[in-house]
Amino acid sequence: MKYISEPLRNELRTRYYALHDKYNVDSIIKCRNIRMKSIVENARINSYRIEHPHEGVPFSIPRNKHKKMIKTGINNLKNSFEWGIKNFNPAFFDEFFIRELSGRILPTISQGGKAPFRDIGVTISGATTTPPYPYKVINYEIPQFVSSLKEQLSNEGIINQIEAAIFAHLHIARIHPFVDGNGRTARTLQDVILDHYNVPLPLIEAGERLTYYSLLDEAVADYKEKKSTNERFSGASKGEKLFYDFIAGKINVSLDKVLHNQYHG
Repeated sequence: MKYISEPLRNELRTRYYALHDKYNVDSIIKCRNIRMKSIVENARINSYRIEHPHEGVPFSIPRNKHKKMIKTGINNLKNSFEWGIKNFNPAFFDEFFIRELSGRILPTISQGGKAPFRDIGVTISGATTTPPYPYKVINYEIPQFVSSLKEQLSNEGIINQIEAAIFAHLHIARIHPFVDGNGRTARTLQDVILDHYNVPLPLIEAGERLTYYSLLDEAVADYKEKKSTNERFSGASKGEKLFYDFIAGKINVSLDKVLHNQYHG
């Protein structure tokens, strides 16, 4: 699967192997870990802010009238991510992992720690497509998604693993398997996979939410069009490529930040 453009693939590969150079000394590795921790924390905050753009910025939380709700939302994302990185195993990935990940993002609607798959139809505000109906989600979409992601994760090479992570992001958002929290679940699953392979997380700023949602919507629409016309084996659609490159570009920026911290931090 080659969804990321070739020039970007080359840059990602070069930066990743520079980051994981076996000759790095302990002090450089320590600097890298500090920067990666910062990127992870910012990713959690921005993932929440993308879906809640009117609730203030992180440094204003103490003064915000919704500060408790904001802090709870961000802490739930943190708990979900931390649980995910401790329990993720590509060989044993299944639908229960997705449900547990989502259940920690919205614990108030979870059942025994697991978010239930939705049993009602949903629409997405501003989207040009409609998520699949519940029967299809449970009996077709999720089983196919799990099977496809496991197959992709079995492929060696860091680019394959990055593309698998973005695939997870795109298709959980497309399937929308839960009543709420789907975007946060999609981004958290992506980030858990990236962290598993020691890839710095992409930072999508809250101010980029319209660009992000536009690219996501186009990717989903083009995927559905490709599938409906039996073009599944013709490669990536334009919308999918644009979305993959957007996320991969964000990963590339995070790699740059970590590398800069190594040598100039």
